Amino acid sequence: MSYKVLETPVITAGAYSAGDAIGGKMEFRNVCTPYDNSGTIVQAHIKDKAQQNALLYLVLFDQDFTETTDNDAFTVSDADLENVIAVLQFSVANYISFATNSVGLLDIVNYELNRPFVLRQGGTSLFGQLFVKTSTPTYVSTSDLTVGLFIKE
Repeated sequence: MSYKVLETPVITAGAYSAGDAIGGKMEFRNVCTPYDNSGTIVQAHIKDKAQQNALLYLVLFDQDFTETTDNDAFTVSDADLENVIAVLQFSVANYISFATNSVGLLDIVNYELNRPFVLRQGGTSLFGQLFVKTSTPTYVSTSDLTVGLFIKE
C-alpha cells in the first residue's frame, strides 16, 4: 500500500538568512499503521510558489520534537538528535522551474531516494522541519511552500 502526505508549513512572507528554519514543525500523519510502524520514502517534493529554488533540507524525526521558531537559526537539541531518521536535501539542481513557480523533486529514479524508516512503537506520523542551508530566499506569501512525501509500506 502507498500513501501520499502533504504539509504546508506557515512561513514568513519575507527574507530568510542562511541557516534559518523555514516554517514550523510539520506532522506527516498516517504514514504507517500502529501495527506496522515501518515504511519507505520513495518520493519527496517541495512546491515553491515564489520560485526561490533555495537549497533546503527537510529533517525528519520518528517522533514529536522541539521545533525551531520560523526564521531563527535552525537548532536540534541533543535529545531530539537521537530521533532524526533522515535528512533530505533539495539542491538547486532538484528544482524544475515554470514561468512563476517551481517544484523540487527527489525520487527513486532520478535521485536515488529510497529511505526506509521505522517509527517508535505504535507511531503513525513522521515529523519534520525545513531549514535553508546557504541560500537566502524571500517568499511572497506565508503559504508559498508545500512539502509532500510518497510512502510505500
